[in-house]
Amino acid sequence: MAAPSPTLPPADSAASTSRSVTHETRRLLALAWPVMLTSLNWTILHVTDVIVVGLTGTQEVAALGASRALTYIGIVVVLGWLSGVLVFVSRADGAGDLPETGRVLHEGLVLGLVLGLASGGILFAFAHPLLLMVGVEPGIAPAGARVVQVMALAYPFQLLSIAASFFLEGVSRPRRVMVVQLSVLPLNAVLAWAWSGGHLGFPAWGAVGAAAATATASAFGAVAMLYAAWTLPRAHERGVRRLRDWRPDGMIRLLRFGLVPAIASGLELAGFSILIALSTQLGEASAHAFQIVFSVHNITFGVALGLGSAAGVRVGNAIGEGRPEQAAWRAGLAAGLAALATGAMALGILIAAPGIVGAFPAINAVEAIGVGMLVAWAPFILFDGVQVVFVYALRSMGDQVAAGLNGIASFFVVTGGLGWWLVHTGWGSLGLVYASGAGMVAAALLNGARLWWVSARSRPRS
Repeated sequence: MAAPSPTLPPADSAASTSRSVTHETRRLLALAWPVMLTSLNWTILHVTDVIVVGLTGTQEVAALGASRALTYIGIVVVLGWLSGVLVFVSRADGAGDLPETGRVLHEGLVLGLVLGLASGGILFAFAHPLLLMVGVEPGIAPAGARVVQVMALAYPFQLLSIAASFFLEGVSRPRRVMVVQLSVLPLNAVLAWAWSGGHLGFPAWGAVGAAAATATASAFGAVAMLYAAWTLPRAHERGVRRLRDWRPDGMIRLLRFGLVPAIASGLELAGFSILIALSTQLGEASAHAFQIVFSVHNITFGVALGLGSAAGVRVGNAIGEGRPEQAAWRAGLAAGLAALATGAMALGILIAAPGIVGAFPAINAVEAIGVGMLVAWAPFILFDGVQVVFVYALRSMGDQVAAGLNGIASFFVVTGGLGWWLVHTGWGSLGLVYASGAGMVAAALLNGARLWWVSARSRPRS
């Protein structure tokens, strides 16, 4: 007998199937939209930096872009190392083990603080040589290193915030995360404007000022996120306020689970950082244009990330509930929603590309390059949206190693390697776009095939 499709829920009739799909769609969207807005908030924060720094000159934007070749890698590595918080909290919540959810939170906070201090310290001490190592133009590297050093100060605060936000998402309270993140946005915008451009009586610090604004806003956000977890309904039953309720072996479990996602996340973003570094070699106009495209990508990625997080929580709930047969179709439904959302966004980008690029302060040469890159890149975001959902689902199913290896192959080997080859064979700025898109397609195919195989292996044989 043929096995049932993993993308459909088991049901006794067409009517019950329709009700199950409708119910699960609502659950996914309820979990996804706050995370989308949270991700959009972070994107707006970074876009704000690009805009306000763009008012101070293309050279400052190039320094900001060069710094992100390192700071983005650093933050996603440690973020990947904390990914187990979401997985283990959602599983415990699905099983009804409330004290375990609080215990995982505490273990995540301790781990986040340790990782934040360690990674921030490394970036602060070795910013300049690390920028040169990843291929940033030597003339831009000193200014970029100063930005990296300021951003390194934010790492401990950002990782405490990430651990608490993963906990809140894992217990299906993403709206609290959203509220905190949205409250940070105005503070960062005002400080970035004042400190980068020399307003409100402050000196003009350029890109360094924008980085200082982000660090300050991150500290405020960490305090607010911890308060959101502390005041959670049923916080007492979850043991949120029992600060000593954590286990060294629990931290080790998080470290082990997050090891491959951390390495994979770092190498995946290293592939994009290679593209950032290559853009600096194409000139300041190309570097500025690529930052605009990268900022737009962060918006579309945020939508996918919301559905990915929702899929991870619902798949984790299914595992905790002892119903692993529900995991694959929940992931498939989330992937379908991601494809619809990112496909619609791709169409909008194709129609409105000149207006989107024009919203960023830039010289005419930057706008011309940016429009061409954005139009070429837009069709690929559908694949990016789907692959994010697959990754989160695979992690919650305990298959994070395979998901990590697929990510390394797609975004480090394909994106990084192809980008280097295309730029050095004369493709110019469009080579950066095609390398990025090829990695997205590869990740969607590899992770989709892996999810199908894992779900097929777990089905009962007849």
